[in-house]
Formats: sequence, C-alpha cells, structure tokens
Amino acid sequence: MSKAKKRTRITAKKANAAGITITEKTKRDGDYTWNTYFVQGWKEDGKWQRKQFKDRAEAERFVALKRVKLENQGREQKLMLCPLSQERLDEAVRAFDTLGDTYTLDEAVRFFLRHHRAPDYTIELSEAVKTYLEEREQDGVRPRTITQMRSTLQSLTKHAGDPKVHEVTKQTVEAFLRSLRTKDGTGKATYKTWNNYRNDLHKFFDWCAESDKATERPWTFENPVSQVRKFTSKQVREQQNATVITTAPEDVQHLLTVLMRWRKGALVRYYAYLYFAGIRPDELSQLSDREEELVNLRTGIITIPADISKTRHPRHVTITKNLREWLKATKGKPIVPVNFDRIVKRARKNFKLTHDEARHSFISFHVALHRSVGDAALQAGNSESIIRRHYLNLHPAKDGEEFFSIIPDVAEKKAVFMQQQPEKKPGHLKAI
Repeated sequence: MSKAKKRTRITAKKANAAGITITEKTKRDGDYTWNTYFVQGWKEDGKWQRKQFKDRAEAERFVALKRVKLENQGREQKLMLCPLSQERLDEAVRAFDTLGDTYTLDEAVRFFLRHHRAPDYTIELSEAVKTYLEEREQDGVRPRTITQMRSTLQSLTKHAGDPKVHEVTKQTVEAFLRSLRTKDGTGKATYKTWNNYRNDLHKFFDWCAESDKATERPWTFENPVSQVRKFTSKQVREQQNATVITTAPEDVQHLLTVLMRWRKGALVRYYAYLYFAGIRPDELSQLSDREEELVNLRTGIITIPADISKTRHPRHVTITKNLREWLKATKGKPIVPVNFDRIVKRARKNFKLTHDEARHSFISFHVALHRSVGDAALQAGNSESIIRRHYLNLHPAKDGEEFFSIIPDVAEKKAVFMQQQPEKKPGHLKAI
C-alpha cells in the first residue's frame, strides 16, 4: 500500500500561546531583598525563550502582547493608531474570525440592532394583532377583510410561538409562508395565496413600525416583510388554471331542483342570485340585510354600493327574466337563512362546487349569449381584460340561452327550461 502524500502547510504553524507563564522569584544580595518576574513558555527559532522583568505589570503587558503575536502567526499584521483598547481590539478580531466571509461586521451589528434591540415599549405579537384589528374595524374595513387578516395574523402568531413584535425577523415570516398548504393539506399554497398573506403581514408590520403615542408605538424598528419575495402577476397567472370552472345548464337545473326540495328551499334564493346575477358570495351576504333597498324589481336593477363591492366601486346588475321568476317564487325568504354556514358548506360539498363556480358560470354564459365583453365586465365588476382572458369563447350562444332560461316550476317543485318563443318574422308590407 502506498503512503499517503504528506500535506504541505500553507500558513505558519501557531505556537501555544496559552503555555506562557509568569514566575515570581525572590532574590537576595546581603541584606537587600527584591522580587523579580520570569516570563517563559514560548519558542523562537526552535529554542525555548525566557525573559526577566523587575515589575509584574510590565511582565503582564509583555505576556499579553506575546500571546497576541503567537495567536496571529500566519496572519498579516499592521501597526496603526486606534482608539480601541487592547481588549476591544481582541474582541473585534474574534468577531471577524467568527463571521468569516459570510457577513461583514457592519451587517452583523445592524442585524442585531434591528432584531434584538428592544424599542422603548415591547409587546407580544398576539396583543399587537388584537390592537391592530380593533383599529382597522374602527376605520370601516369590511368584516370579510377583517376576518381574513385575523386568520393570517393569528396563524403567524401560532407558528412563531407568540414572540415580541420586534423579535419577528424576515426568516420568521418566510418560514411561516413556506408552511402554508392547500385546502387538502397536501400541496404548497399557490403564489396568489403567498402574495395575499404577505400583503396582510406587510401592512401589519408597517403599522407596528409607525410612531403613535396612543399605542406607544413603534413596537419594531423595521418591517421584516419588506425583504420577503413577492411573486409577479405573470407568475401568478401562469400557475392558475387556464380555464375557469363553470356549471353546465343541465347541472344548474338539477342543482336548483334539489335545493327547491331540500330544507324547504332555504338556499334557493341565495343560489339564484349567485348563478343568475354573478354577485360575489361575500357581497351577497352583506346584500342580504339590505335587499329591499338595493334590489328593485320595478326597474330591473340590483345596486351593489361601494361599501359592499369588493372593488370599492359601485356597480349595477341587470335582473334577467329568469332571475325575476326565481325572486318572485322565493319572495319572503331570506338570502342568508338560519344556520347558513353549515348548510351552504354541505350543499357545496354535495354538488362538488368549486370556489366562485356560480359566478364564473354567470360571466361565461353572459358573454356567450350577448357577445359583449364590456357589458359583462360592468355587471361582474371586473376589467374587460380579465373577462377577455378568462371567459371569452368558453361556451356557445346556445348554452347561454339555455342557462338564462332556467326558471322555477313552483307546483312541481323543480327547475325547468323556459320555452323559447319563436322569433316573429316581419310580414309583407301593405300598401296604404
């Protein structure tokens, strides 16, 4: 077996600086006695060295300098004027050695001061969240938005172990966002979900860093979310499904038939608005208490005011002929019945409805029937580019006609397709 090649040292070998000692000895010369101090325990040119001092303090200074010199063998040395004491210089050298090439000393100090220097008033994350949400409610933020913010911030609090606000770092936020999962709990959350959570957290920590005497803010000196990545609109679009999910007319007819016979038709009015007016579920829940004010059968217009609209812009939705029939058939019933959350969840699970499927159906069949991207955008509260990108040419005009011809048969308790009236052809002109 061949011998392993001997490695060549590329830096000078360090001597054992810890072996240097000071030995005190008493000397006599007749009646005269004095103490002397011997420093020993290091080598130079391969020989052990020893040095004698009359004063102990002088011997200790020599030992300190010699130890630094021996510890730094192989390291470039420079002599310069410096306001730091020897102790602080040694500490700085150790800090540079620990950081290596990964971070500069300045970066390390700034990071420490941002995240470990407590502000004048410190507060737990859970308490800060409570105060923040109360202030947002006073500002008139929509209940649905408050609910979403509460869910996001409480999830972060639980994930991080409820630290002080100033102790939350970029790494804390990123670890939380990476822990997000899809509803089935198996896959990573979508880019859109990541961005939504990030936006909520960014607004919260911006608020925490503001100066406010009433709440004794700031509670942190820097927003830890600022450096967390945000996915671009293009990345979000590429990840989303290319085709939106809609419900076929015959499946809508079956769904409404079942609902008419289940729980005395408690959800019929709700789903009629979703499918045939395209109102968002959150908007519809708020519309429920103001239905008499905002739904006008005489003019055929549903008004979605700015304080209900998701976009914070008012819009008007035209009541179609078949929706008018559904509203008449369910007159006196609330849009949102008792035990709504429980029964609507059961209905969605039974019919395997995806999020906003009813609204997607309204928009796509409206475009198919009327061939007007602009009108669909106005009624749905979306931009024309969104309508054109996601809903144009999903269905033929015939499907649109069938969809908006579904009406209730109250006597039979089922949904049926309205008989289409044949178009009247113009007759011959008669001479007068």
